[in-house]
Amino acid sequence: MSFNYKKPFFWLFICLLSFRMGLGYEFTSKDGRTLSGRLIQVAKNQVTIERGFDGKVFSLLKSRFTMQDQNYFNSWSERGMGQKYELKSGEKIKASAKSLRIDLIWLRENWNHFEVQRSQSMDGPWDLMENPTSSFHLFSDYIGESGKTFFYRVRGSNLKKNKIIKSGKWSEVVSATSLEYDRSSLLDDVQEAAVRFFVEEAHPMSSLAPEGKPGWGNVCAIGSSGMGITTLIVGSERQFISRKKSAFLVCNILKFLVEKAESHKGAFGHWIDGESGLTKNFGGPKNSVDIVETSFILQAAIISREYFDRDNAVESSIRTYADYLSDSMQWNHFLVDGKNGPHLVWHWHPDLGFSDLPINGFHEAMMPYILGLASERYPIPVESFLSGWMNGGRSFGPDLEHFGIKHSLGRGIGWPLFFAHYSHIGFDPKKLIFKEKTYFDHFTDAVRIHKLYAESRASEFKGYDKLWGLAASLSPNGYRANHPGKNDDGTIATTASLSSMPYLPEEILDSMDTMYLDYGHELWGCYGFYNAINPTDNWVGKKYIGIELGPIAPMIENYRSGLFWNLFMKSREAKRACALIAADEKMKIYIK
Repeated sequence: MSFNYKKPFFWLFICLLSFRMGLGYEFTSKDGRTLSGRLIQVAKNQVTIERGFDGKVFSLLKSRFTMQDQNYFNSWSERGMGQKYELKSGEKIKASAKSLRIDLIWLRENWNHFEVQRSQSMDGPWDLMENPTSSFHLFSDYIGESGKTFFYRVRGSNLKKNKIIKSGKWSEVVSATSLEYDRSSLLDDVQEAAVRFFVEEAHPMSSLAPEGKPGWGNVCAIGSSGMGITTLIVGSERQFISRKKSAFLVCNILKFLVEKAESHKGAFGHWIDGESGLTKNFGGPKNSVDIVETSFILQAAIISREYFDRDNAVESSIRTYADYLSDSMQWNHFLVDGKNGPHLVWHWHPDLGFSDLPINGFHEAMMPYILGLASERYPIPVESFLSGWMNGGRSFGPDLEHFGIKHSLGRGIGWPLFFAHYSHIGFDPKKLIFKEKTYFDHFTDAVRIHKLYAESRASEFKGYDKLWGLAASLSPNGYRANHPGKNDDGTIATTASLSSMPYLPEEILDSMDTMYLDYGHELWGCYGFYNAINPTDNWVGKKYIGIELGPIAPMIENYRSGLFWNLFMKSREAKRACALIAADEKMKIYIK
């Protein structure tokens, strides 16, 4: 049975039930009728309310309610109190109304494969949904239309060699109605979806983030886990998850790194076993530590110390563990002399020594130098910022011009956009200067060049008229770090533009619209936009990689509120590094 909220009997029915509904907010229509329940979504012109009596969900026009209720809707939206996606105590499955889609979450239990069925009525008939991520206990049904009501049920199974060997019973039936499209709501959804990944796919022992899903088994990644920490903080700040849940997961990560994970001189390997804490092989000699990935987890630990400032056991522990990790990293051990002066080296092995990969020249790895300068116990010399990070000025930024834009940070037409993300989740790019322009301005130039470059090749690559942004990602030709130039293969990395939101927001919001409205059926999954898309080859990389999903929510938050730039820049580490650069006669021209 369905209801039309425009008909008088709808409100009569609601009123007859209201006295049985239990606790909740009492909504009042302009003609005096009341509805008790819980507000779970605010969109542009409508609200979604869960009825207290039986948990049914209704989408209603804002204009049907009193001005007092409308003010409540606006206040609720401004506080970011979006619907929490997690199951409540006793729930086994839940459907949530979203923009043009319906999201499901259910108990994972002990199944490794799930079937999702959909129907237009409570009793069927049922259609089996295509599910490229069938090992997840979440599903996002992108419908592409608002006002569509569907019913769902889920069944868990165990697969062995791609064959079902055992299946459970079908779940209870749940339903929801898709909401109209609203850009602000989608921005929330993109952040929330990333939060889901770092909550639901966190390792059950250590809470470390996986290298990627589906696939990659028990492999966790240190850099991804750092970005996961900041994404969990977004979850707390935007109330997608509770602060308590966010703090617990962050504390568990930091505790595991301090008490169990293998490290050398305070540094960790790129990959780590989430249960044993042992370093896993990442293409080089086993047990090598990765200085750059370590800097990303330390950046996040420092941010978490600044954010979790309450006087309780968990948040106090976060601050203690973060201090320990920051103070224990022996940055000076990873410094060597080069032709331009001292510089850091990317990898070090306890038996084999240094790799042949220096950390110099413009790329994503500025954070090791910032934290190395900031260290009180194991500092690197201030001149290493110039001789190491800036490579003595050699090829750091020649003066170039492409598509009418003069630019001078990095080389070539443009670099993969993750260069502007990883070290700048925390370090505010407005505080650094090169050739009389802030890094923020340089990054804005780079992002704009990516957009104009894509338009210049729209006749070659399908989708490049509206989709753009190149970075490291999966592609039809394997995993690669795409950037503008002759080797581009037409693969758009969804992280590239979304994580660049602070630099060119309106154009990136337009691109986000296109990803969702034009490509949502193929590109949107339960943890947000999949890794990459190549419309020319009719290909989508339907996986999530932690270090590429990881910057999206925090960088969007930097656009929305500046949260992580504010948190990191007030830390003693950032203040010390900036002060040292500003006090050096040769260096002070590089800091603002």
